[in-house]
Amino acid sequence: MKNRILASCLALAILAGAGVIGARAQDKAKAMKEVVTKTGVIEIIKADPAKKEKYDTILLKIDKETIKLLPGADKKAFKPLEKLNGKTVTVTGELLPPNPPKYPLAALKVASVAKAAAPAATDKK
Repeated sequence: MKNRILASCLALAILAGAGVIGARAQDKAKAMKEVVTKTGVIEIIKADPAKKEKYDTILLKIDKETIKLLPGADKKAFKPLEKLNGKTVTVTGELLPPNPPKYPLAALKVASVAKAAAPAATDKK
């Protein structure tokens, strides 16, 4: 009986230790956020009251890639995007990968925005 109790306590301690290690790995992954700079054309999709949408959807079109833009920590950097429909801009921020089916598009939390001087060039490799 004592052996079973001892084995159970040992197994519980091992599982608790594994849980702590897993939590630390997730914290490191959150801390290592990928900051990217993307240049493309802004496209605004108006909010649909029938779908109970409150805000317009702002997309960044880069050739065949589409990224949804989200406000980051500094909301003032995001505000000018609402007036730049059809303009070429350079956006810097934290890249969030797509997570279908709820989030089918990749997203970018906007940290800064700058108007691009020339249209976005395509990379030829």
